Amino acid sequence: MAGAFVRSGVQAAVRAVAQVLVSPLVLLWVIYHRASGRNTLFTSLSQVLSLWPGKSGAYLRRAFYQLTLAECGNNVLIEFGTLLNYPTTRIARGVYIGTNCTLGMVSIGEGTMIGSNVDILSSRRQHRREGTRLLGAESGTFTHVSIGPNTWIGNGAVIMANVGRDCTVGAATVVVKDVADGATVVGNPARVVGMIAAAESRTS
Repeated sequence: MAGAFVRSGVQAAVRAVAQVLVSPLVLLWVIYHRASGRNTLFTSLSQVLSLWPGKSGAYLRRAFYQLTLAECGNNVLIEFGTLLNYPTTRIARGVYIGTNCTLGMVSIGEGTMIGSNVDILSSRRQHRREGTRLLGAESGTFTHVSIGPNTWIGNGAVIMANVGRDCTVGAATVVVKDVADGATVVGNPARVVGMIAAAESRTS
């Protein structure tokens, strides 16, 4: 009992120190964003913080995102090399995000786990062509992608559509259409290979 209380106190102190350390970056971001209305500095700061190794890096990233994102839970863990591109991102409590991931505009539900080298894009229509001419991102459509709670996304997956709750997305799977609650999907493009019985009963 006493040991748990001490650990809780130490963790709270470490979180407080991390918030103090990142506060200059947060202030810089707030001033820049209010003056310009742009997100470029947020992306740059995310890149810098992604390169800080070890547990200290995890604490610093979480502290920064708790002060800048639309939502970031207390016990979120974001590993080395992972980049967040938009401050509108929402990450619920208990979320784990592995190494070298890239996140666009996304909301991630409670308890979801994301493997390494996963890309979550802001829709699948970010670029288009006019004849043979490839147009830039300014011509594309960017939308918010939702990942439900208690979902597992395997290494190397590419997510371009919503994924429901209690889902499993296999390694290297490419999701281009919404995935229903409780589904297990694999392949490119993703195809359903299983359903959790509880999810089937909820939708029937």
